Amino acid sequence: MFYSKLLSTALSLLLPLSFLAGNVIVEKTITWDLTVQKSTEFVTQKNNSKWFPSFNNMDFIAEKDFLAIYFDRILLNQERLIDINIININYESISFEEIQNMYGFDYLPNDIELKFFNGIEKKTNYGFYNFIPIIHDKNSGTYKKVISYKFELITEKTIVNQKNKNLTLNSVLETGDWYKIGVSKDGVFKLTYDFLKDLGLDVDNINPANIKVYGNGGKMLPLLNSDYRPDDLQQNAIHIAGENDGVFDKEDYVLFYGQSPNTWEFNTVSNRFTHKNNLFSDTSFYFITASNTGQPSKRITSQPSLSGATTNVTSFSDYAYHEKDIVNLIKSGQEWFGEVFDIRTSYNFNFNAPNLDINTPIQVEVFVAARSNNTSTFTISTNSNSFNISCGSVDLNSYTSSFATTSSNATSFIATNDIVNIGITYNRPNSLSTGWLNKIELNYRRNLSMNGNQLFFRDINSVGVGNIASFNISNAGTISKIWDVSDPFNIKEINFTLSGGIASFVATTDSLREFIALTNNFETQVSSLGKVENQNLHGITQTDMIIVSHPIFLSHAGQIADFHSNEGLNVIIVTPQQIYNEFSSGSQDIVAIRDFIRMLYNRATISTDLPKYLLLFGDGSYDNKNRLTSNTNFVPTFQSVNSTNPLGTASYVSDDFYGMLDLSEGVWNGPEIMDIAIGRLPVKSQQEANNVITKILNYNTTSTLDDWRNDVVFVGDDEDGNLHMKDANKIADTLITHYKSYNVNKLLMDAYKQIATPGGNRYPEVNDELDKAVNNGSLIINYTGHGGEVGWAHERILSVPMINSWENQRGLPLFITATCEFSRFDDPSRTSAGELVLLNKNGGIALLTTVRTVFSGPNFALNKTLFDIIFTKNNIEDKTLGEIFTETKNLTNGGTNNRNFTLLGDPALKLAYPNHEVITTKLNNINVSSIDTIKALQKVTIEGYIQNRSGQKLTNFNGIIKPTVFDKSKTITTLQNDGGNAMQFNLQTSKLFKGKVSVTNGDFSFSFVVPKDISYTYGVGKVSYYTENRSEDGHGYFDGFYIGGMADSIAADNQGPDLELYMNDDNFISGGMTDENPSLLAFVEDIHGINMVGNGIGHDIIAILDDKTEQPFVLNDFYEADLNSYQKGTIRFPFKDLEEGRHKLTLKVWDVYNNSSEATLEFVVVKSKDLVLDKVYNYPNPFTTYTEFWFEHNQPGKPMYAQVQIFTITGKLIQTLEQNILNEGFRSSSITWDGLDAFGDQIGRGVYVYKLRVRAENMSVAEKIQKLVILR
Repeated sequence: MFYSKLLSTALSLLLPLSFLAGNVIVEKTITWDLTVQKSTEFVTQKNNSKWFPSFNNMDFIAEKDFLAIYFDRILLNQERLIDINIININYESISFEEIQNMYGFDYLPNDIELKFFNGIEKKTNYGFYNFIPIIHDKNSGTYKKVISYKFELITEKTIVNQKNKNLTLNSVLETGDWYKIGVSKDGVFKLTYDFLKDLGLDVDNINPANIKVYGNGGKMLPLLNSDYRPDDLQQNAIHIAGENDGVFDKEDYVLFYGQSPNTWEFNTVSNRFTHKNNLFSDTSFYFITASNTGQPSKRITSQPSLSGATTNVTSFSDYAYHEKDIVNLIKSGQEWFGEVFDIRTSYNFNFNAPNLDINTPIQVEVFVAARSNNTSTFTISTNSNSFNISCGSVDLNSYTSSFATTSSNATSFIATNDIVNIGITYNRPNSLSTGWLNKIELNYRRNLSMNGNQLFFRDINSVGVGNIASFNISNAGTISKIWDVSDPFNIKEINFTLSGGIASFVATTDSLREFIALTNNFETQVSSLGKVENQNLHGITQTDMIIVSHPIFLSHAGQIADFHSNEGLNVIIVTPQQIYNEFSSGSQDIVAIRDFIRMLYNRATISTDLPKYLLLFGDGSYDNKNRLTSNTNFVPTFQSVNSTNPLGTASYVSDDFYGMLDLSEGVWNGPEIMDIAIGRLPVKSQQEANNVITKILNYNTTSTLDDWRNDVVFVGDDEDGNLHMKDANKIADTLITHYKSYNVNKLLMDAYKQIATPGGNRYPEVNDELDKAVNNGSLIINYTGHGGEVGWAHERILSVPMINSWENQRGLPLFITATCEFSRFDDPSRTSAGELVLLNKNGGIALLTTVRTVFSGPNFALNKTLFDIIFTKNNIEDKTLGEIFTETKNLTNGGTNNRNFTLLGDPALKLAYPNHEVITTKLNNINVSSIDTIKALQKVTIEGYIQNRSGQKLTNFNGIIKPTVFDKSKTITTLQNDGGNAMQFNLQTSKLFKGKVSVTNGDFSFSFVVPKDISYTYGVGKVSYYTENRSEDGHGYFDGFYIGGMADSIAADNQGPDLELYMNDDNFISGGMTDENPSLLAFVEDIHGINMVGNGIGHDIIAILDDKTEQPFVLNDFYEADLNSYQKGTIRFPFKDLEEGRHKLTLKVWDVYNNSSEATLEFVVVKSKDLVLDKVYNYPNPFTTYTEFWFEHNQPGKPMYAQVQIFTITGKLIQTLEQNILNEGFRSSSITWDGLDAFGDQIGRGVYVYKLRVRAENMSVAEKIQKLVILR
């Protein structure tokens, strides 16, 4: 929990890895990244002008208008933080005008308010604390920010708590034959000969003395890890009729006490029993065996009646409830509601309370919810009175407002008979109002009189220290047994006396006791679930990775396990049901999954033995009890309590729950620390599982080695006072400043032209740029801004159709989304856009993403911390996605906003970081220790080598390096598309040259001519490197030079580049056939190189389709130089969804001297899925001893079978040629013929007929007939 105190001076927070030994004096400085901004820089508040300050270690308090706080943590070893003494503080003044529009301004404290708490991460103690670093000194009326401080940490030694250790080393399910049954209510159940035989037991050959029943009841496991819960299945005491003869006869039977999954608990505050529905299961499960388990069989034993009663009991405490879980109002949270008050506004509920004590008031509490723009009421009518429940109004037009208001009220009343009536009427204010009933709870007293076959009774009035009560049951003539079931594992049969129809016994009541009086008619409504396979999760000692997989995905989980096992991890796969069998008595319960992980966590004696990764293999749902049709509850989810407020700080889903493993954790009503990295693959089908597994297995393979691993893209939404663009720009600039080996692109929306469409405003250029970033490959794509389950931004810069159209099977980005509920994976009615990014066979490799509504301030803090962790490298090993995400969450633990961020992906997968480093040694034969300048039309040569992270040159590294030379950074001003103020940002994306060069024995050298189209002002340029040798890779940068001006000596050049233009491959002939998605292919060459800068107006590499000059395709980024050449290269560009018919394509290319060349071709698009053939011919024709058969088709890149049959002019078949064909393009490879017949003999000269028959992969067939001539 948080400890807090009000301090009149400031405090300092330690570095994360400072060690404490007793009290320590610490001095710290807060680094304010930006000066506090003046309100005059912003538009009015109603136009979202509010802003956040920026400083290191920043988080936010959602409940205080996202007021910024400073936080940190300190490593405590075996100590705990108990207090902080403030020694000194330094402030800097801030004016009111500077901060009046700051988020949380109205909540600024008068003094420093320090909060601290102790946490445990992976069995290591940490102290966490925070404070608001801006104060409003009300005495002086001034505002101040903390810039430095000095304080004393006071700690004490912690005592190792051995409570709740897992002591069971093997599960009882390890050996023997086990059978599972289920019950749905409390009761004593009878298992007959026939039932057990149908269940699968060999009842004719068992000794009834060996029959045992195991189970822990159906009650939900406690959330707090330190609370008691059974460790493995516990044996229950049972009664077997007829077991003494050693044979289980047909008239023999078993009696056992079964418990409902739902519970009643006594509330000492309200002095009432309250009902709790099980959130995960409607059935409690028990396990039966007749095998020798090594434990003696438990039987119900007799408990003699006591004497010396201090109280006499003739009535007892009872209860009833009505609760239907029909609808979850916001598809989030634990709470489900029942009857709806809409068209129908009144309901009546009758409760039967036999032998009701009509002299004692009945207590009733009713729980309701209402959605209305006015305050509304429910009227509750009872047998003797009525009362109201009031529900506040909500904003029906606000998505961020509470969806409904919940309320309850309680009263007491008198009933005159055994039928208790509760009527509920919703006083609906208007047609827009709707009400719901949650539940009704009744507490009353009944006379202790036998009724029915089983009477459950308890008496709260007789409970007290040292109390002994005499229980007297009237109408008791049919009672055969009375059981004390207070301890359900050790049931006792109570000896009683029967006199005058009254059964009496005496028992201690120093605590609440539960009894059942029984006739000889027992419950038989037991579900038969059959035999259970042996298992022994308790026998697992150590593992690195746990995969919890739904059974239908086990084969896919096995592939992941094999993959990580080959990396050296110890991996286990378990199903949720296997966990439930040992940890929650067979019932679904999310705590059971965590308890299984805790068992492995607790058993680790050294840090290397701690479990590191948890992969949840299967989708989850907000419906953990499968009420919904087509539910997706493959691996259950933790849902917050709140189900009426859609804000993610109130209602959320989080897999982090499974990672809170220390004794003091589990309830999660405050900050807690994750001890294991967690990810989920939200797959719902075999196809989705195949897609995801294929991507994971291929992600870090040598086939994906390329310079996409250098690219990081930041996307920022417009509006809101440029807030999202500024946040994206801040993090991007941090990356640019500190991690220069990566190439940063900024897609800040307001920097692009906005287009008005009938569907709303759009940014088509941003759509194109984002598509390009995905299809070309990027290491990370980060989005900050508005969003939802179907995409990003109001302008739909990312949509589901875009995601489904991506074609990047390699270069899969990690998506980081600081936006609302983009990846809401737990809604079975919709597959969110974020899920599709992962489940698509293309798209992304994983997402660090949001599943509910989140807020920009905390998003920025988490996003900033996340990037610091992602790119902080060490010389040993890169962090995995799960480790990155867990560390980020543990460092931003101040509020609930970060619970809405989830890792959808494999937590043990490493990001595709380039491993080695590229070092530049010379520029134009001058050591790079001296800064040089390169100029337009100057030939430049750069040299360097490859080294490992330890700085050792890799003399055995032989491969290629791809250098990309960037012009200086340029300043871009946004366009104010939606009004508001313009924003400026810097961007360095103009490429002067992109090449591909050999690396030999670790060394490389390359040359290029600087294009004429550079910006002539002087500024710092950059060379970005990516290198690979088909097994490993590296990257680096060089920015120790300036770019600007014109070279002093320039060679003459008035000739444009040589240009060859094709579609798909160089077999294409102009006028040929393609499908609707062809690729432009061009080979270009120039003595000085190709211009790909794009700075000069009209000097881009441009493709024009069908003479539409107003819609050019700019292909600068699609040019790649040939190996070891700056003078020639290739352009490849994919078209999509072209219209059927004839098209004309013109390509224009410029050299670095701004000389241009053009080439044109025509092609015919055939969209039919069926195979189409065209331009069937043989060459040479006529021929003597050799010819080749060729054809064009519309199935590029797909295997085909081709057959050529040659006939005489009269129709006689003389030869058949067959060949399997696979072409990248639309023109076939050749089928050759030597002019001989099927017997190898020459055929005579003359005219022959041939028939080409081709079968495509989809089994469609096409044929063409042509003639050929043989000359002898």
